[in-house]
Amino acid sequence: MTSSLRDMDFDDQAALRLGGWDPRYAVVLATAARDGVAAALVDTNGDGAEINLDQYEQAADGRWEGVASGNCDDSGAFATGSMALAWGLASPRSTVTVEFHGARHAVDATGQGWWMFAIPSSSGDVPTVAGAVAGD
Repeated sequence: MTSSLRDMDFDDQAALRLGGWDPRYAVVLATAARDGVAAALVDTNGDGAEINLDQYEQAADGRWEGVASGNCDDSGAFATGSMALAWGLASPRSTVTVEFHGARHAVDATGQGWWMFAIPSSSGDVPTVAGAVAGD
């Protein structure tokens, strides 16, 4: 199985389970997975007051392993030693264009407008938002 197929295994339920979040209270706002890296934005108690960013890497056996977790703002971008991330809030169901290393990536916002972008990278370069197009 290729990593891109396994990336599909990282969804809202996986983010809750792997992050140790209580599904009665926590709400996954957005997830992204690509080529062995993943991230999730989680509203820790469903009231919008505290948003957490959880980061994961895929082990050789395909299991997701947490590498970092902590509070974050409503939008942002940064790079770690293994991935580059960007996230934010846009119009519901809009498409956000993220630029990274000269390539443009279309990222769909959820029905609430949250979006997440994750890509493997060791360069330290940070993705930038190039624009957004309103959705339905």
